[in-house]
Amino acid sequence: MDCSDVYELLFQMFSSPDAFLRNEAVAVFGQGGENALAFITSHLDHSDREVRKLILDALFLIGTKDAILAIRAGLHDPSANVKITAVEYLGRLLDEDSTEEMLGYLKNDGEPMLRTSILAALTNIGKKETAGHVLSVLAPDGDIRKVDPIYIPQVIELISKTGDMQDIKKMFEAVNSFSEYGEEIVRAAGEAERRLSGTLAEEGITAQVIAIAADKEARIEARYAAVELLIGHDCNELKTEILYELGVRLLEEKDMIYPGVKLLALCSGDLSAMLIKKIMTETKDEELRLFCEELTSGN
Repeated sequence: MDCSDVYELLFQMFSSPDAFLRNEAVAVFGQGGENALAFITSHLDHSDREVRKLILDALFLIGTKDAILAIRAGLHDPSANVKITAVEYLGRLLDEDSTEEMLGYLKNDGEPMLRTSILAALTNIGKKETAGHVLSVLAPDGDIRKVDPIYIPQVIELISKTGDMQDIKKMFEAVNSFSEYGEEIVRAAGEAERRLSGTLAEEGITAQVIAIAADKEARIEARYAAVELLIGHDCNELKTEILYELGVRLLEEKDMIYPGVKLLALCSGDLSAMLIKKIMTETKDEELRLFCEELTSGN
């Protein structure tokens, strides 16, 4: 339905105290295509920052190239909230052409929420070698350990998705200082492996993933994720004896018996088979016994 005749009335709803009316007006403009785009962009300089933010919401829903250009104008908005909204939407729309401008704000604007939004957007866009530019801002001397802790999780993700092998190796050399970010590190290793096959085979990176799996102080979710990542790759490439040793260590912990058995089953060999058989014989946990039986049924 062509609503252009009532755009002025709809736009007035952007200033309504009723959130439902505001959201519905945004939705109507979002479906209006070029006609709606022409109308709402004429109000980009509205005096109310909340209205300017709603205009960006509508532009995002329109999603055309011209709408993206209009959203970029939000990067220059005097309101931090509007600027952050523009960054988030440009990231979700994968607007590579806004990368340079975002990097400029990252360097010259120290507002934490804006920086956090920029890092998320740049990660989503995934432009090659973005990681190097970000590190030159957040860690000018190249030492990732000096990055402000509030940005560490996003920097880890950004490097895994946009960094080259040198950036990734540098990150994993620094992760000894980031033990509390176990889940992020494991995800980063998996993402880097998907992008750059052979990443996980790098000795330092493999060692970090194994260390997280073995770390009794790490979150259980991170440890499970580390084991699953190791299982997802050729055991021989990752040195069977190391994974066997890890599996044996995990058997000593009640909460890690299942991943320990998985590792042993993957590594195969007589010693692994004997340990799994011993568990099947001695355990009073029927679910664990069946799990062991299932893993070894093909052997």
